[in-house]
Amino acid sequence: MTTHKIFTLSEFLHESGAKYRVFDMGRRVTKLTPDEFVGFEWAKTAYPYPFKQAALLGVIFWDPKKEDQHYVWFLNFPLDEQGLLKQAARDDFLKMLLERVGECMLAAENNQHIQSALKDSPYTFSPREEKMAAFNAVATKSLGLPPSPHYADALAYFTGDKPLNEWKHLAMQGVADVAMRLDEHEEALSLIETIPRLSDKVFTVLSSYLENAQPATGIVEELVRRVEKELEETSPNIERICACLRAASNSPAIGLVDHMVIHVLKHDCSNHIEILATIVGRMWRVLADQNICQLFVERLATNDVGQVAFSQLLADALFMPGLRSHIMQALRSSKRSEQLSHAVGEMFG
Repeated sequence: MTTHKIFTLSEFLHESGAKYRVFDMGRRVTKLTPDEFVGFEWAKTAYPYPFKQAALLGVIFWDPKKEDQHYVWFLNFPLDEQGLLKQAARDDFLKMLLERVGECMLAAENNQHIQSALKDSPYTFSPREEKMAAFNAVATKSLGLPPSPHYADALAYFTGDKPLNEWKHLAMQGVADVAMRLDEHEEALSLIETIPRLSDKVFTVLSSYLENAQPATGIVEELVRRVEKELEETSPNIERICACLRAASNSPAIGLVDHMVIHVLKHDCSNHIEILATIVGRMWRVLADQNICQLFVERLATNDVGQVAFSQLLADALFMPGLRSHIMQALRSSKRSEQLSHAVGEMFG
């Protein structure tokens, strides 16, 4: 039994003797560093991946003496105007947790009780099926655990060892596992040759999982070729372009990704709100480049939905840590268009 008051979830887990990992579940599935999580819990730093002014978290924890038994809580905490955790919500959550579980959580040895302790709590949520598959893929790799039983079939499909028309037999979890483990098998590089032959439906599903991974340069080069081919069409396929952007969004091949985004933003098709939303929602990093940021806000000012979409996406981008100064500089540019000036006036006026 602890002799001092517990203020945060990390303290609670530490006092319980549990090991844990924390993942963002909002924009993409990303592991948070211990410093990021603790700084967030104490409202010392803004949450790095805010989603609709909230922090969506996946917390895995386990008893070090029982490495094969993992528990998972999905938590949703409100953020204030600065992107900081609302401390009243944190305190309310901890009070509820201590009442339902008790400080000696792992000592209880009641698996079902621990897993369901926060049932019906206003601070929990249930991820969508596709997000859950991504979470499982990211978490198992992070913890050094084997992939799901669906992995082998999906790997065989994407590396050309199975007919491409057999995609209906693929399990979503298998696709997610392949996307996360492309760096583990050399034969996975043949995915580069498979991508151009995938149906739009399969490619879109694959891209939604690649956004949680870090695709290598070779894969991004193929995505760039696919985008450039699409932009040469009289009527580019917006869904294909968005899928390529999503798939490349988290790649360490930053130069290639930036090149792709610039090429898209210079094309008239980029006034489609789906493309602009993909850039804000999945590729926000690129907006720290002032040239890309300027292109983005100009396209956003002429988006195909109108002022409401301009205000919503811009507000979302402004809420992202580190982007506000870049966006405000672009909005105040002496070279901004009349359309942008008007949209800014409507939003802030």
